[in-house]
Amino acid sequence: MSRRVKDYFDQVSSQWDTLRKGLYGDEVREAIINAAKLGPHDTVLDVGAGTGFLTEAAAKVGGKVIALDLSKSMTDEAISKLGGKNVEFKVGSVERIPLGDSSVDTVVGNMFLHHSPDPEKAIQEMSRVLTPGGRIVFADMQEHQQKWLRTEKADLWLGFKMEHVDQMLRKAGIADVKVEALGSCCTTTKEDQLIEIPMFLASGTKPS
Repeated sequence: MSRRVKDYFDQVSSQWDTLRKGLYGDEVREAIINAAKLGPHDTVLDVGAGTGFLTEAAAKVGGKVIALDLSKSMTDEAISKLGGKNVEFKVGSVERIPLGDSSVDTVVGNMFLHHSPDPEKAIQEMSRVLTPGGRIVFADMQEHQQKWLRTEKADLWLGFKMEHVDQMLRKAGIADVKVEALGSCCTTTKEDQLIEIPMFLASGTKPS
């Protein structure tokens, strides 16, 4: 199923920055970066980095950012904007992060989990690469019934219950877990209907 996700993002990569603005705004990025509490010497992993929505903001604060995405086309778009800065780009999946254990200080992500074939495995991998005392922060959609997104946007999951996200984080060994509502994202159907889907912000710390 990740092939379907990859193909979708390969196709929309050149228009993604414009499409993204119609889905969610800069307030989502600000909420994630603020909750991450980045330090100037932190190594930050941005999972499902896409064209660099979070990467760019994290690079202004953290010491180094590793941008990971399944789509080479999306990664190429990010490189064209952010190449040469304190960013390292990797193509790969969140379920098999190509990094060693305890290798990054912070893991951030936005709207990637509903495209993950195995969300629980993805969160476990994010925890694995996190240093003790490090933070994990990500946002995604709450559970919804917009089934058309499976075909039009290659969504594998129709969002998540916030209590389920809480459980997955705790099972992955994350402490001080907080999962709270974060506004909503909007999208347009073929009939040009504006749909609002509630989002959540999840955060926690890997015990020292």
